[in-house]
Amino acid sequence: MSYQALARKYRPQTFADIVGQETVVRTLQNSIRDGRIHHAYLFAGVRGVGKTTAARILAKALNCEHGPAAEPDNTCTICREITEGIDLDVREIDAATYTGVDNIRELRDVTQFHPARDRYRIFIVDEAHMLSAPAWNALLKLIEEPPPHVIFMFATTEMQKVPATIISRVQKNQLRKITLEDLIGRLAQICKAEGIDADRAALEIVARRGEGSVRDALSLLDQVIAFSGSTVRAVDVNTILALSDTTFFARIVTLISEGDHGAILEALQEVSDSGRDFKMLYRDLLNFVRNLLLLAGGANEAMLAASPEDLVTTRSVTQKLSYTDLLRIANLLLRDDETVNRAEHQRLAVEIALLKAATFPRLKAVEEVVSGGAVVSRTAVAKPPLSKAAALPPHSESADAFLTRLQKARPLLAGYAAAAKSFVKDGNRLVWTFEDRDLAQPLLDERKSLEELASEVYGTRVEVAIETAAEKPSGRRAEDKPSALRDDPVLQSFQRHLGGELMKEKR
Repeated sequence: MSYQALARKYRPQTFADIVGQETVVRTLQNSIRDGRIHHAYLFAGVRGVGKTTAARILAKALNCEHGPAAEPDNTCTICREITEGIDLDVREIDAATYTGVDNIRELRDVTQFHPARDRYRIFIVDEAHMLSAPAWNALLKLIEEPPPHVIFMFATTEMQKVPATIISRVQKNQLRKITLEDLIGRLAQICKAEGIDADRAALEIVARRGEGSVRDALSLLDQVIAFSGSTVRAVDVNTILALSDTTFFARIVTLISEGDHGAILEALQEVSDSGRDFKMLYRDLLNFVRNLLLLAGGANEAMLAASPEDLVTTRSVTQKLSYTDLLRIANLLLRDDETVNRAEHQRLAVEIALLKAATFPRLKAVEEVVSGGAVVSRTAVAKPPLSKAAALPPHSESADAFLTRLQKARPLLAGYAAAAKSFVKDGNRLVWTFEDRDLAQPLLDERKSLEELASEVYGTRVEVAIETAAEKPSGRRAEDKPSALRDDPVLQSFQRHLGGELMKEKR
């Protein structure tokens, strides 16, 4: 017999087999016992927690020859055929390839016929969020008033993408992530059944990497067993899963806090040379940052589930950075979590995410300016703290209205503007003068939006001019003239996030 993956071999076949979803199981079983069977169910939750499995078990419980029953017997012909996916009256649909209105019309025609043999004609729609809006609209009436012999079951990882008109017509069942202890227990149970000697430390690592998904954890366990055989230890798991070490993450967080782009890229090259998975690396980095926040926030160290050596390294980072700084860095990294997970070019996605996070020193300096802190430079905070009243550059009274509006509408830009040497309104021109071109760059990037805001304030078209002290105030600088490349939104985005500067255009 060919080998069967653990995730398939140990897929739950009864409600009692489902791990960590007691609330959903109890709700479904009580509704069957009381005869309160809904015409449409929605199972929502992250991948691998049992959405489609719960739908199949419910279908068996409703159609079982000895049912409807709180548990299917799994011995009758109907239960066996549903398990094998060959029951004519229980149809599984992959919404990703079933999105057209014509498909839904075909489905609607099929629902008019009574079941060929079973008690109910059941449609299990997997990845339901992939259905198009027209498909949902075509399905709406059918879900609202289905024939009495038809039951719909939808499974989705993204319930927010399911139309509200559909959600209001179904019974919602939210499946949660499996707790770490439940997942470890399930892995231990399966290892015992398979004759595998696995210590708890090894299973805990696998369970943590599974992140609440039984299927993901079992797939990883399969991989580990293939490497280590019938004896599984933590060192084997670390080897096969290429787990990243705490020291490396401490180094990355420190480099982000220092804004050292070059060193970050060198560190990521080391990752590439070692053959590590970049998506997993980023996920582990986020877990490390979470541990930093827990430790800096005064949480019990037992919550970190870290070795004594790792705790020493983690503490060393929290001693360098404040809790507020760690929150800022965590926020910067979380912004790109979904992008990294979905990216086809994972290394590039991680590089961009970390380089964007490494703008932290500049963003921190700008926040200090906005709150009346200090003047921003590209490398450091260059002047002593200022009072809030002194945060604005010298300006003419006619410019007051615009500065007030700018501080309310674009506080971040107002922070950059605060570094100006002077600011005046000269007719229909607003002129900023800076000591250093680097300080002027953020306003140059946003010249168009500044001009639009100024035009709203003064009720007429206003030109914004950005000058440096070394330049003559008359005329427009060559680099300030309109340029398709300089005005390109993608280039501007790179400049804002990575601090780049266009030096010369090739014609």
